[in-house]
Amino acid sequence: MAVESLGHTGTATGRRHKHKRTASNVAFLVHSASGLWLTILLAVVMVSGTITVLYAEIDWLIHSEMRISPGEERVNPGLLYDNLRAAYPDVGINNVWTGAMTEHRAASALVSSPEQGFRLVWMDQFSGEVVGETPFVTLGRFINILHTDLFLPVIGRYFVNFFGVLLLISIVTGLITYKKFWRGFLRRPRFHRDARTWLGDLHRLMALWSLWFLLIIGLTGTWWFYQDPLVSAGGVPDIVVERPTPPRLSTAELDALGPETPQPRSGADIVAAVQAAYPDMTVTLLLPPAVADQPFTVRGDRGEILVDGGANTVYVNPYTAEIMGARLSEDWTASQRVDAAMHPLHYGNWAKGGAADLAVKLLWFLGGAVISFLTVSGLIIYLKRTRRAAGTLLARTKLAAGLRRIWNWVKPWGGPMGALKYVNILFLGGIVAGGLLVMSLGAEGIGDRGRHFEPQAAGPFEVSAIGLAGLLEADLPPVRPGADMDVYMQIADGRFRDARFIRVGLTDPDGQELDSELVEGSEGNARGHVHLPEELEGVRLWIEVEGWDSRRHRAYWPLTGAQPEAQAAVSPQG
Repeated sequence: MAVESLGHTGTATGRRHKHKRTASNVAFLVHSASGLWLTILLAVVMVSGTITVLYAEIDWLIHSEMRISPGEERVNPGLLYDNLRAAYPDVGINNVWTGAMTEHRAASALVSSPEQGFRLVWMDQFSGEVVGETPFVTLGRFINILHTDLFLPVIGRYFVNFFGVLLLISIVTGLITYKKFWRGFLRRPRFHRDARTWLGDLHRLMALWSLWFLLIIGLTGTWWFYQDPLVSAGGVPDIVVERPTPPRLSTAELDALGPETPQPRSGADIVAAVQAAYPDMTVTLLLPPAVADQPFTVRGDRGEILVDGGANTVYVNPYTAEIMGARLSEDWTASQRVDAAMHPLHYGNWAKGGAADLAVKLLWFLGGAVISFLTVSGLIIYLKRTRRAAGTLLARTKLAAGLRRIWNWVKPWGGPMGALKYVNILFLGGIVAGGLLVMSLGAEGIGDRGRHFEPQAAGPFEVSAIGLAGLLEADLPPVRPGADMDVYMQIADGRFRDARFIRVGLTDPDGQELDSELVEGSEGNARGHVHLPEELEGVRLWIEVEGWDSRRHRAYWPLTGAQPEAQAAVSPQG
């Protein structure tokens, strides 16, 4: 409690009482600040995270395409990929989840194309048939993306991960503030008192009983914050040893396939080879190669605990169905094993299907609801108590008066968020704009967005491209000095597989190459990336297609003009 100074009353010595800056007072201020300065964003992350735990079940209830009746036996998971390839020959297949861990929810595949955007195709894993499709951004997935990165490129994920650090700070300071907290587990809230009292009692009681869950969410979020952005952008040492690069086919192996377009082996053949090599593995995910020399990647489960259903990775030659290598869970280092446990611990999806899976998710949902309640109730409690605690800590000194003046200056409208209210509002606007853009891209594709490079001959191929500043920056002009541009390219007349390699790059006015990158992705979703120079006059974008006969063909487009080059360049390998 703040002690009033007797000051000039004449009955006192005029000396002010000295106030102790106790650990409890300091901890309370830190506890309040950690949960209040970014209140709006924190509430968005916590509530969306709570719902995200059940996002797949929410979508299952809404979309009939996701619901199936289980049969007696599942088909070869590779057959799902084959049937999908036949039904959607002109789109990119990003991945196929085989539905191996579910009985009543269909297997799914993420497909994409610039014209139609991202879609989810659903297949019956017991019959192998395609049963329908839904938009990629369903209600549940919308909430899932919101929780993951706030619809803000790069920085959104940083903020979400940072809230794990804030949660840990809140836990530690809350326990320091709550003296002898271990006595509070059986202390009933005083509902007969005023709202601040009973709400504070309830806040502490729920925090204590959910302490185990708060620690799980705080520790997993902090782990991810260390990796992203501290490791990825900050250059701090990576405690998770980097995994080896997947194997690739050599130039000799590709040459041995001959000058004609080779026919890849079926998905059923590839999965059969994996199951023969690892009969105890349940195949959960298929990742087709994005480049001609990449393997077909198959992931699966071998009964591991606290991992997602894809702890084991097997690499298969897509042309011969021979095993090229494997990364198994038993080969993980200790840090990699801990890292693999973070996602299932955070989202409560470690029970791997059935009634146990739903039970764990409901428990995690309840825990998330508690965290959301603590966020809101903490705000209300702050409004009642923080000024008194601040007065106790800072006392009536010149320093305190100066700090109060600064505080009042940075919070012109008052309130617990102070100056950071503007950060909350700014990010909230970005979340809304990003969410609308993602929904539009998911439903309509790129459409008229970006810079469209018209079809043009590159030797025997007809190529075209669309330049974007990025998926979440699709409304920005992609051709800007010093900007990065994603280039989505297509080959007409179904000849995409006739291309062995495709590169995208830039040349300066003198014909010197500035930047280039190998295009990756399957038909309908092939993409490369270039960095534009500061001076764009005379710079040309080029796409080079290398056929299986090793001949290379290029087409050029000026970045600053409206007309493409009249003829394409053709050159032999060398």
